[in-house]
Amino acid sequence: MSSPKIQKQSINWMLAEDIPDIDFAFSQIWLSCFTNEFAKPNGRAYQRVATYYQGYHLWFYYDHDDAKTEGDHIVNRFIQEPAFATQVNKEILHQADRLRRFTEKLPETGLEKQSNTKLWQLYTEHDRLHTEYYQWCWIPVAADMFHNNLTDRMKQYLATQGVPEAKVNEVFVALTHPRSISLIQKEREDFLHIAFAIQKNAKQKKLFADIYSTFLNKEAGPYGWQTHTEEFEHGLEQRADQLIDAISPEILKRIQKHYASYFYVPRMWIGETAHFTYYLKELVKLIGQKSDIAALLKEEKKKLQTANSLRERYLRQYRISGKWKTLFLAFGDFMVTKIYRRFAQIYALYKMEFLQKEIARRLHISLKEMRFMLPKEVHAALTRGHLSRSMLKQRVKECVYISEKNRDTILVGAAAKRMKKQLQSMKHESSEELHGQTGCVGKATGRVKIIIRPKDMAKMQRGDILVSIATDPDIVAAMKKAAAIVTEQGGVTSHAAIVSRELKIPCVIGTKIATKVLKDGDQVEVDATKGIVRKL
Repeated sequence: MSSPKIQKQSINWMLAEDIPDIDFAFSQIWLSCFTNEFAKPNGRAYQRVATYYQGYHLWFYYDHDDAKTEGDHIVNRFIQEPAFATQVNKEILHQADRLRRFTEKLPETGLEKQSNTKLWQLYTEHDRLHTEYYQWCWIPVAADMFHNNLTDRMKQYLATQGVPEAKVNEVFVALTHPRSISLIQKEREDFLHIAFAIQKNAKQKKLFADIYSTFLNKEAGPYGWQTHTEEFEHGLEQRADQLIDAISPEILKRIQKHYASYFYVPRMWIGETAHFTYYLKELVKLIGQKSDIAALLKEEKKKLQTANSLRERYLRQYRISGKWKTLFLAFGDFMVTKIYRRFAQIYALYKMEFLQKEIARRLHISLKEMRFMLPKEVHAALTRGHLSRSMLKQRVKECVYISEKNRDTILVGAAAKRMKKQLQSMKHESSEELHGQTGCVGKATGRVKIIIRPKDMAKMQRGDILVSIATDPDIVAAMKKAAAIVTEQGGVTSHAAIVSRELKIPCVIGTKIATKVLKDGDQVEVDATKGIVRKL
């Protein structure tokens, strides 16, 4: 199906997100929501959005002026109705819980016994709930991610309150720091408490320490495996598996509970879930490397206390009250609710895969082909047997999806290639200095490591500068080793900004071109306080 209207219009397409390992079936939920349902709570929808797919790799584009207008619209409403920002945070939690409750009930087995009608009912209910989720969950993103609309307005306000220009970024970061920990930090603290329980039990401590020592001296050492390499991590995980029958029932139960709560997080959109032995391996490292776990727990608690104290000091010093105080606090809360809703979403997609596999089996197509169908096509295939397998094979290889109000356009073949050229017309010149937004203040110097997905993490060494398109929960382990973090995409409520603040790591976000002009091994200086990255 072609769309002369889209192809003939002069649209300034801008890259919004570059996402490896994501499927059409999921992404069309939010793309369609942006142009159809997004106006319901927010008052305005995007006019058009587009995506180019090469297999499971997605490039998401928006109309530059349209996205800026959308961001300004939301920011104006926040300023006029600051209670709306508070409401958005409450609704994000509510919608995430609704999605989670539904998918928790989705069966993982026995789906082959269900009728086609029942499968469609489950499929369409997920689509509805996930769409309603995006009506609220995308509002903070739309307000700031693409044009820094909210960030810029709040910094302008700080200038009117007497904040010196050189200190605006520092004060802004402090004022928008979350008031509570995110689920990423909660997972970390829960894990450290398990490690602390092991460390306090002499017998259990020896079990874990001996595994690490034996592996280090008899396997890693002789083979020359360096810590943090893929060989080292894989080998240690295999040895940690030996612990299962030796761990005390009480500690094993705690590890199993932790695994059940978070195993799906590294999966992201279509990846693999974590293995139970991954958590055993991480505990072996903590105990074997003689980490001061009590000090780590104390440090985590102190970080939040320090951040809350600094925020209160700046609120008083610069006389920030009323609606602007409400906005700054809501901005910080956007970071916590972002991770909360992301965890619910990843779990939902994990559970939906069981349903997708059964639908694919029933339609005699591959799971990947099933993931390139629109909901109305799934309905037609399940209820009337209408299915174009040849079209799906073309989509899986390469396609373009364009969403406008009440209109879905999917291009394949030569039409997709022509549209791809329009979408990817922007060129980036090499640059010795990159500019972005401050995710977390600070300075660092180090060697660049491009980290996009978990398979890239093996090359990350402590003290490197992590450079990515945009970070996600599946690469947090690499982020913890970084001296600084630099991303192409994302606003102040992005994952990179959230995690960098929790880890107190300098972070520059939204550089647009970081992975295109930097390469592994480049020596760079990151001045996150000014939002500048320089090649050395």
